[in-house]
Amino acid sequence: MGTASTGIALVIVSIMLIAPASGFGSILKGEAPLEARAIAEATASEAVKLLCSRKITAVQYAESLLRRAEDYACVNGFAFLDSKKVLEDAQAVDSAFAAGKDIKPLCGLAFAVKDNIDVLGYPTAGGTPALEGMMPCNSSTLVTRLLEAHGVVLGKTRMHELAEGVTSINVYGGPVLNPYNNTMHVGGSSGGTTAVVAMRMAAAGFCSDTGGSCRIPASVTGVVGFRPTTGCWPAADGIVPMTVTRDTVGVNARSVADVKLFNDIFSDCPKAYREVRVDGLRMGYPKNFWEDLGEETTGAFEAALDALKEAGVQLVPMDMSLLVDLGNKHLPDHLFYAYEMPRELSRYLFQHGYNISLVDLVDKIATPIVKDIMITRTYKKLDSYPTPADYALALNTYVPQLKALWKQYHDTYQVDVLVVPSTPITARPIDDVEPYVNINGRMDDNLEIYGRTHMIDCPLGVPGLSIPIGLASDSMPIGIMLYGRPGGDADVLSVGEAIEPLFAATPPPSDVQECSGCMPGVKLLEVTWDGTGTPLETDTTSMYSLELAGDCALKGAHAAA
Repeated sequence: MGTASTGIALVIVSIMLIAPASGFGSILKGEAPLEARAIAEATASEAVKLLCSRKITAVQYAESLLRRAEDYACVNGFAFLDSKKVLEDAQAVDSAFAAGKDIKPLCGLAFAVKDNIDVLGYPTAGGTPALEGMMPCNSSTLVTRLLEAHGVVLGKTRMHELAEGVTSINVYGGPVLNPYNNTMHVGGSSGGTTAVVAMRMAAAGFCSDTGGSCRIPASVTGVVGFRPTTGCWPAADGIVPMTVTRDTVGVNARSVADVKLFNDIFSDCPKAYREVRVDGLRMGYPKNFWEDLGEETTGAFEAALDALKEAGVQLVPMDMSLLVDLGNKHLPDHLFYAYEMPRELSRYLFQHGYNISLVDLVDKIATPIVKDIMITRTYKKLDSYPTPADYALALNTYVPQLKALWKQYHDTYQVDVLVVPSTPITARPIDDVEPYVNINGRMDDNLEIYGRTHMIDCPLGVPGLSIPIGLASDSMPIGIMLYGRPGGDADVLSVGEAIEPLFAATPPPSDVQECSGCMPGVKLLEVTWDGTGTPLETDTTSMYSLELAGDCALKGAHAAA
């Protein structure tokens, strides 16, 4: 089956299971059977226990997720989903078990894959029309490990075009809708993965993170997002690249325990987890990252910080403005993107033997702002373009210096991790978020706002973990983030798992989605505001208007708004 544009057709086999009343513990003990809805509700760790204990088969598990993918196709989380192949792959795991083979550690867990990560037998479009239908000649190392662990690929998820944005609003294929409010964006660039995880179409999935792309969408959809230390998870092959020095793959899931499970499988770095005593834990509190928060998030963040303090966590005030300022000065985003993306993307196209050049790819980009960015990089049309010497100086001098400064903050203040907002604001309407977003009554660049706490960690390659802390005052999810030392992934995950129960629970999105019956797209608008001063009432600050094809409750409500 091809790219889903009008819905997702699925082959479903009947599921002969009934609902539990007492939770997963009783199921694992054999005291209660399980219905399809409850199977989908299981976290990845819970699902693996059910699968490995054979309380459910891999086929039964896949069926329950495929049914939800069909029911909630309007969220537009999947770019490509072949239900027949998913069920065949799940059956292969069940057959291996029947033949006496060891199917651990994943035992047939179905796993979503972002559409910039190669899977043999699936197209990799990277969210751009130039790569539509392109079939990679092999799977990425990451996916190979997933399959070797007896996982099952559950389709490819939508993303911001070429991962160049924080909203996953894409002219090609349509926007991903937020399951908590279908008029809102879902974050990006890995918004398809977080949407299907939040909507219980998958328990977990791969994301990629170059500037917050695993954690920004996690924050605004109420799931966990993990960016490992750069280089810990295999990302050097089989991924549509942005920058070799900042790119990494990661995971979205619904608990920190899930992330630990996947870190054990995919990471090449030490996994010395420790039992963390929350009482007495020291967390760095960088004051500069806690300023200018959206008024809707203030209460949720205060409640989360209060919960930490009440549990005995010591929040150690510090100011990391110097690090941020030096990073902005010496490690600007365009320095790495401009030098590395054209080179790495050309290499990727050549390695797969695709009959398309970088110039042709750029010419076919569907999203105007992404096309402008890529033209600038490809043809090096910058007013003040950094020289090769600037690039070499950044890599060989400034990155090591700022890594040392990052370590110095941890050592000087004797903190285990740093705690910052994952995003200062919640999701905003698709009609009013690109390229400018409203924060506390003013319009600002959406990359600057959503990426505020992500711009320095990525060039330094440090691990980051976004954890949901409940709903903000606008009833939308929000998350809090932990940072650690380079290579300190196990420490970050250990602390995250210890503090996760302290926060307000994030309820699942409603099973009644207003978009049901429609498929989303966007209408392009002309932005008339130049980003300076205050926009006039006659100014247009958004380049998109949400369009809905079909018949659904959301269509009427959106038209009347």
